Amino acid sequence: MNDDWNDYADGWDGNSDVRRYANCAFASLDEYAGISGGGWQARRVLDFGCGTGLLSEKLAPHVKEVVAVDTSERMIAVLQDKALPNVRALHADILGGSAGGAGNGLSGFDLICASSVCSFLPDYHGAVAVLAGLLNRGGTFVQWDWLASDEGGSGLTLRHVREALRDAGLGSIRAEQAFAMDAGGPAMPVLMGAGIRAAG
Repeated sequence: MNDDWNDYADGWDGNSDVRRYANCAFASLDEYAGISGGGWQARRVLDFGCGTGLLSEKLAPHVKEVVAVDTSERMIAVLQDKALPNVRALHADILGGSAGGAGNGLSGFDLICASSVCSFLPDYHGAVAVLAGLLNRGGTFVQWDWLASDEGGSGLTLRHVREALRDAGLGSIRAEQAFAMDAGGPAMPVLMGAGIRAAG
């Protein structure tokens, strides 16, 4: 799968739909968690499946560090070329165990974001459980994916997202349509799912 994403890397940032998706995802995150409100400067964020880092770019000015991870070597190379001062871009497979765990600083996050990633994963439930385990107590997991109207559609249903977040031990779960993308055809709804790791 990462070879396919490598093929898209060079033109990714020039795609207006891709940029709009990142803008809308950040706006919905900011509304939900108040990222730009000034309370996040000491916090660490994992941008899981970061691609070329469009969401990382928006997060970076408001937080201590963004660790941006993707399995596509070429996508990571594009992000590294941006030389964002507090974004650490890593070519790694966290779910496959190639990331090295805590020794690589890949734990202890206050926020984990996954933008248009989870519906592509072969084991969505398992992936959310792994990612939830990388959160600090009280940390938040947030995802955006195409909203499927039923189990057979592409994307994820709200029920599927709620179940995965709950099964990963997250609380204060939210799953709702966050925005819609209109690329000249019918508008395609995008869901936002969010949950918080218990503080105790």
